[in-house]
Amino acid sequence: MPALLIDSILQHVPLNEKEQQRIPSFFQSLRIRKNQYLLQEGQVCRYEYFVLKGCCRQFERDEEGRENVLQFSVEGWWISDLDSMLTQQPSLFNIDVLESGEVLQIDKAKLDELFNEVPAFERYYRIISQKAFIALQRRILFFQKPALERYEEFVTRYPFLEQRLPQHQIAAYLGITKESLSRLRRKN
Repeated sequence: MPALLIDSILQHVPLNEKEQQRIPSFFQSLRIRKNQYLLQEGQVCRYEYFVLKGCCRQFERDEEGRENVLQFSVEGWWISDLDSMLTQQPSLFNIDVLESGEVLQIDKAKLDELFNEVPAFERYYRIISQKAFIALQRRILFFQKPALERYEEFVTRYPFLEQRLPQHQIAAYLGITKESLSRLRRKN
């Protein structure tokens, strides 16, 4: 079960055998079902999730009821509302399950405990947080590009997601309608 998590950590920092055996004990395994919410807007986020199997998304609904996808998370990726979790304020976002599977969840108290007991995990967390910040900066620039360029960048960066996700989810990530996405696909 936690092999994917340990492999992810080892891609960024070294761990000794004791640390590799200790880290999974801080997490709870959770089976997830398609359409299940892990977080709903207005709730306080209690967990960080590491996806072992399946696909989740983080999104918000605008005033017209349109869903705007901020991120997808598949095997080996993290998903959470860190702002809500750290500030204990209600979330502006939803996190739901697009494909059934399994996640590892960890709450803030356990995460802080893990940071203290396994300093290498804190270094790993800092590295992935820095990468997430860079991705966020790129996502801001992403929306300054024309729709066709956004689509081409999405396909180049995440070809496996284009095959896995329904068209309306990709469109919501790109900030366009599914009809516009169909036209872009025909052009490409």
